[in-house]
Amino acid sequence: MKYIFVSHGDLAKSMLGSAQMIVGEQSDVQAFGLYPTDDIGGLKDQVKQAIEEFGGGKDIMCFTDLFSGSPFNAVVGLMGDYPIRHITGMNLPMVLEAFMSRMNEELTAEDISAKLLDQASETFIDVNNYLGVNLEE
Repeated sequence: MKYIFVSHGDLAKSMLGSAQMIVGEQSDVQAFGLYPTDDIGGLKDQVKQAIEEFGGGKDIMCFTDLFSGSPFNAVVGLMGDYPIRHITGMNLPMVLEAFMSRMNEELTAEDISAKLLDQASETFIDVNNYLGVNLEE
């Protein structure tokens, strides 16, 4: 399984760096950011090149930061040409789970996507509620 992270600014690169700090150095992964002076076409070209370097197959998952944002649109623009799996709304728990899931070589991109989406709501926790901290007292 090969992963491509795409975001506004440094988020994708930082997400990858933080994940690697926790689970160790990872192979078959690339991260790209869109910056204020960039255009979406250039970002799309970078992602396309990464997809092609990874073989252009069904074992590629792209993660984007924000639904309907420019990085999201760059990846969507490639989905008609490549059988990639695309998940948006990436966060660190999702990225960590993706890295751990690919250790099971039997899991497909579709399997990993389903697993991540199933667990997505568990990545958000109201800590005040969890700890029983009432701010109105």
